[in-house]
Amino acid sequence: MQKETKVGVLVAGATFAGLGLALSLGEQALVVERTGAVGAEFTAAFRPAKADLSSRVSTDTAELREEAVGRNIVGEDGGMHWPAFVPVLQQWIHSRNIRVRFLTRIVEVKALPGAGFEVTLLDAAGLSKVRADRLVDTTSFCETEPAAASGGRLHGKRLNAIIHRPDAPQLAPPTIAGYPIHRGRFNSEWAASCQLSLSDDWFAARTRLLSWWDARPEELQPWRLAAIADGFDAGVDGGTTEVAEGWAWHPSAAYADPFAAFEAGVRFRYQWEEVSKR
Repeated sequence: MQKETKVGVLVAGATFAGLGLALSLGEQALVVERTGAVGAEFTAAFRPAKADLSSRVSTDTAELREEAVGRNIVGEDGGMHWPAFVPVLQQWIHSRNIRVRFLTRIVEVKALPGAGFEVTLLDAAGLSKVRADRLVDTTSFCETEPAAASGGRLHGKRLNAIIHRPDAPQLAPPTIAGYPIHRGRFNSEWAASCQLSLSDDWFAARTRLLSWWDARPEELQPWRLAAIADGFDAGVDGGTTEVAEGWAWHPSAAYADPFAAFEAGVRFRYQWEEVSKR
């Protein structure tokens, strides 16, 4: 067992909201990410999202949005090229000194007498413990307390996949009931969304997606599956669920676009501070 460390706020998930919250908190925050991904609720899920480029946001969110637009990751219509977003977020983590522990799983959360939590983590070096004054879970399925996600806020789950037509890459696929397809940043960038059962695990989800696409109508036959998303696209209602005093579930996937999620993370710090003063 490694030496125990102390943090003000432990943030579960290197999501857009999680990174926004950690950036606003500075050295007080530690982000714990189970995978090696960043912003996975959007980037790894190939999520259908259009960025609102006109909304008023904080300085940090505005800078992230401007960089994404400047790098041609986001188009004038708000369409996203998800793969290119990943290195931008990684660079932000490095340049803004956001503390993130990747490939680290939260094994257990224990409330301490009085206040705060003892969180047991598991990574390649083994088990370690972190004492946190507060805990904010920004993951889609509330990894710190999965039972919290079964309270009615989670209402859907999809597995998306990039599709491609080799003989006519720029041609838009037809609109067909039961086969929702959305465009990314570029004319050749299309993703299909397969509706899942909430109980589907990864194997069941992929099996369902492949069967669904194999049964596609004749009009979609020229389009082939090019890449299957690495994560689920969760449908979850917005808001904050209090798991326990000082422990909240605030899913980044509840927001319509990544900048809205990032801004929600930035602002969540102040919302929580207001609640604490009451």
